[in-house]
Amino acid sequence: MKKYIIYTLKCTSVSTFAIALLLLISCDNFVDIGAPDMQVGVEEAFKNEASATSAVLGLYAKLSTYDEYYAGCMECSADGVLPYTSDYGSFASNAVPANSFYVSYFLWGNTYNNILQANIAINELNQSQVLSSSVKNQLLGEAKFWRAFSYFYLVNMFGDVPMPLGIDVIENASLPRTAASNVYDQIVTDLTDAKALLGMNDPSLGDRVRVNQSGVSALLARVYLYQEDWVNAEAESGLVISNSAYELSALDQTFVNSSNETILQIANTTGVSNFGAMYVPVSEQSIPSLYLSDNLFNAFSDDDLRKSMWVKQVTVSGKTFSTISKYKVKSGTGNEYDIVIRLAEQYLIRAEARAHLNRITGANSAETDLNAIRNRAGLENTDASTQSAMFLAIEKERNLEFFGEWGHRWMDLKRTPSIVDPTNKTRADDVLSVSKPAWTSTAVLYPIPESEMKINTALTQNPGYGN
Repeated sequence: MKKYIIYTLKCTSVSTFAIALLLLISCDNFVDIGAPDMQVGVEEAFKNEASATSAVLGLYAKLSTYDEYYAGCMECSADGVLPYTSDYGSFASNAVPANSFYVSYFLWGNTYNNILQANIAINELNQSQVLSSSVKNQLLGEAKFWRAFSYFYLVNMFGDVPMPLGIDVIENASLPRTAASNVYDQIVTDLTDAKALLGMNDPSLGDRVRVNQSGVSALLARVYLYQEDWVNAEAESGLVISNSAYELSALDQTFVNSSNETILQIANTTGVSNFGAMYVPVSEQSIPSLYLSDNLFNAFSDDDLRKSMWVKQVTVSGKTFSTISKYKVKSGTGNEYDIVIRLAEQYLIRAEARAHLNRITGANSAETDLNAIRNRAGLENTDASTQSAMFLAIEKERNLEFFGEWGHRWMDLKRTPSIVDPTNKTRADDVLSVSKPAWTSTAVLYPIPESEMKINTALTQNPGYGN
């Protein structure tokens, strides 16, 4: 049976994709060679370098269609961002229903869609006998990176998840959940493979819109941090920090598409990012879809330059709202892309890893890395001198540095043990039980979509969401 790509049908999950492929239909944007109504055989798509490259670049394009929903959902789930409209209301109250469209379509369905496209690319590239080794290695490395990236977010949003690695969609659609630890093992395997396949050069010739070896190290550093592998987290983040191609930029240049702080970003044709479209108000007299909570706004000291440069206050009907002003352009044309990974995270990853290794102050310590971020924000050096104080200082700095970006705060609260009850609870329990009276510990995971459980009877539901 010949497999085809067709552009006009969006497939929203592993299960619905299986049904679609039975009709010789796949998802849009996988192969994009400028012919929106043309059917292109999957095998043919990998018969030459141009079409194979286009197929893999479709993984980037697909992410750009839903990346702001990752941020919107997870940022509202934490304590820093609030929704003005009802769209993210259930995430802000940590009462996400099992039939949430945002969960089933954006967080689960589109992510599995990208994984399947990555699996197809990996399968076809491994079988290819016609591509040059350099092109084949580059594309295979990129496909493995995006598969790892997708699984990283799935496992952090849902815990144990199905882990299809092949292209048999019938088999994939009936897989049970795989233990989160095993998913993490696969993520590390994919990233280790990708790092060996990719070079240090930027294949996008300076635009930083395609993955290179440093991009892989940056994500690998984050993965090791989440796995509490402090030695490897320090090593991988150190490789990126020592690369002279990257440097911390001035705050007003951090989110422009030419910033040297950017490690990886998703390009667009207008220079208007999805995050700018979501966060920037229409006018001085309007409220954006999402804005900062008073808790987060008040966490900034008055001398923190991020407060004046990355936050903008608007007053509407006598009420003041603190808007996210990292991205400046809402519509029209501009000079901003969707930044996925940037250098500041690597400093804070290394700081946290070093703190766990009990290198708190002095040369090559958590203190030096934390101060790099603080000093860029116009702040004095940290006064944290004990391990416990350093952990809290890093946690606060991550909150003030990454608000509005990719759900960092939400994932940080979930992955960090509670100060009050580290054996049984997380920092989410410490923090969110104060700011959100209805908080329950089971809300650290989103529900497995109800629609998926009806199709795939091997799936089980997360605690707190019924059977």
